[in-house]
Amino acid sequence: MIDVDATIADLQRLIAIDSTNPGALEADCAAWIEQRLSGIGLDVERYPVAPGRDNLRVVVPGASRTGPRLVLVSHMDTVPVGDGWTRDPFGGEIEDGLLYGRGACDMKAGLAVTIGLLEALVRTGRTPATDVVAYYTVDEEAPGMLGAHQMVADGLLRPDDQILALEPSGMRLRIAQMGLRWLSLRVFGKMSHAGRAHLGVNAVHVTAEIVHELETSFRAFPFDDAILGRPRFTCSVVRGGVATNVVPALCEAELDVRIVPPLTPEDAGRIVANVADTVVARYPGASYEVAPLGASRPPVRAARDSPIVRSLVSSYERIAGRPPEIGGADGHEAYTDSAMIAALTGSTSSTVLGPGATDHAHTADEFVPLADVELAASLLWDLVESWGERLGLDR
Repeated sequence: MIDVDATIADLQRLIAIDSTNPGALEADCAAWIEQRLSGIGLDVERYPVAPGRDNLRVVVPGASRTGPRLVLVSHMDTVPVGDGWTRDPFGGEIEDGLLYGRGACDMKAGLAVTIGLLEALVRTGRTPATDVVAYYTVDEEAPGMLGAHQMVADGLLRPDDQILALEPSGMRLRIAQMGLRWLSLRVFGKMSHAGRAHLGVNAVHVTAEIVHELETSFRAFPFDDAILGRPRFTCSVVRGGVATNVVPALCEAELDVRIVPPLTPEDAGRIVANVADTVVARYPGASYEVAPLGASRPPVRAARDSPIVRSLVSSYERIAGRPPEIGGADGHEAYTDSAMIAALTGSTSSTVLGPGATDHAHTADEFVPLADVELAASLLWDLVESWGERLGLDR
């Protein structure tokens, strides 16, 4: 069994390490993980992604070296701390069954559970049915998701790998993942004195109309996925203007478009461009540019009959006495390394189930319930113990 007390202690140590992105980044966290795992006799391999930023890989060999591997993916970075905290964001404080700190939920709790599993396999001398592979990635919280892209580019994954990210899902099974396209919108107008505004073209006003019509368009779309729900649109950043009495000639906006099938990331760009075309045509002298921000992130879905999904459901029923919930408030709106790997490889055996809820990620006073950590530890150990049986390798 995984030692839950040791896992919680590891989680507190991980929270004490600043790995904010942008910010301190992952080097110190990677060094600690490497020391922790090499200290129990495991070989830790480094795979460079960017200067000072390496993905880590650890393999516990299985009885079968050719069967489908259990691949655990955890990212080491967190979002910046931000304002509004009432507790030390690097303190790992425990109160009323909750452990607080930046990354407690997303996703150092899940990462700590994978360390606990690796240590339990070494401590008990248990040989898993197939290889258990743990990856610790960089840059999951950034637009480019460089760590996941580099894993695939390095050829570190096999077609039959069964991939699990213990990302915060409220301990629900995240079988599907909403797609995402970030876009930059730049609107160009004509500067003039605000007292003679009719001589100018107000880029901020044009941008506001584009955003308003995009909101209306997305609400009207008929697409409604049974798990993922409806597409969503957010204008999250706006920059424009130089002075109160000057008609602005430039306005820049950053757009967050969440998509569900049959929409694609390319569709998101076309939708924005079509609306911008219509609005800009009403303002002679105005123009615009739309450009992608970060990686393209299409919707993905794991197969219900894939070994990882079937095994997670069976282990969850055995541990909790009921099947896991699927959909609802499971955080399928937040793109993960698991989803990016599926998008890049076409895998339908890549999914998410982990401690903490997405509602508490990226917030002030971020926390994870210790009960979730305990359940995740029990679930992961049962998953590994029964892996050969579930794959039919013990017959």
